[in-house]
Amino acid sequence: MVLVGSGFIASQKHLPAWKRLKNAVQVTAICDLDRRRGEEVAKQFGVPKVYEDLAAMLEREQPDVVDICTPPRTHAPLALQALKAGSHVLIEKPMAMNVQECDEIIAAAQRANRQVCVAHSDLFYPAFLELRRLVQKGTIGEFRGMRLLLSTPVSYMTAQPDHWAHKLPGGVVGETGPHAVYLTLAFINPIKEVKVHAHKVLHQYPWSAFEDYRIDLIGEHAISSVALIYTTNQWAAEIEIWGSEGFLYADLESQSLALYQRATLKPYSVGWSAFAKGVQIIWTTAKMAVRFLTCRAERAHDLLIRQFVESLQKGTPPPVSPEEGREAVRVMHLIAEQVNLIAGQVKTTEGR
Repeated sequence: MVLVGSGFIASQKHLPAWKRLKNAVQVTAICDLDRRRGEEVAKQFGVPKVYEDLAAMLEREQPDVVDICTPPRTHAPLALQALKAGSHVLIEKPMAMNVQECDEIIAAAQRANRQVCVAHSDLFYPAFLELRRLVQKGTIGEFRGMRLLLSTPVSYMTAQPDHWAHKLPGGVVGETGPHAVYLTLAFINPIKEVKVHAHKVLHQYPWSAFEDYRIDLIGEHAISSVALIYTTNQWAAEIEIWGSEGFLYADLESQSLALYQRATLKPYSVGWSAFAKGVQIIWTTAKMAVRFLTCRAERAHDLLIRQFVESLQKGTPPPVSPEEGREAVRVMHLIAEQVNLIAGQVKTTEGR
């Protein structure tokens, strides 16, 4: 297999996951327009060849799989080129810039009889997998809704005027927003309506449209309330699931998970639910720490990529289908439309 792009997501997530498959997969080349960066990453991971041109790499390497880890605007043209050359494709989120591009990728994959998998990696966090299992099992009764909080430090994107995320539809929300969308789609599908509130908080970064987003993703019978914040120096990825008979809480950073109930506000009931939640968070965090220390923990990208490889070997559907990628892009388009509308209203108000 070969990899396109050698930035953060490639060097910190994808390449380590491919390398941990050991003899099951051979990474033969990296392609990056910045050859020096590509060579540095290739040396770090023991990848033998570096290219600046995808066409040349495809012709010479004839890879079974092309892993695309470049900014979203390049996803569709790179995927179409790889599929035409006869390669299976793994694409970082979002799958493409719009639904039309997604449809073109799906059609090209069908013509080439090749698989496309979209890297909705957060679906494969152990804590999230357990959330889905408990909801499907009926542990908290009927599913009634959910809440997500994703916090990205200011230094990661907001403070960088040249970061490619600012050029996405809707700005930085286009980079981390897809995570919130596909995590929601795991429980609420289809999403029929979107409502967005966006606020400009950090005026020292004029190139950033907004840094605080509140988004409601509305389905037939439930709502996902999403907070996306880019205003602090902290990372956070938290999910709460509401059921008729209880609540589930997960921290995707620490991989902690808790099931708790609070049917009354009697002191004993409140105290016990708080105690039970705290104990579960400590216990599940400790278990995950032990698994990492003993090298028995499988990271989200590891699980995603391993399942993708297995699907190719067995001829089964990929762990995240291109149709799932398309639906996340459709919803993100609705979000971006509203964010851009708000931005236009702000400019109009400021111009008066």
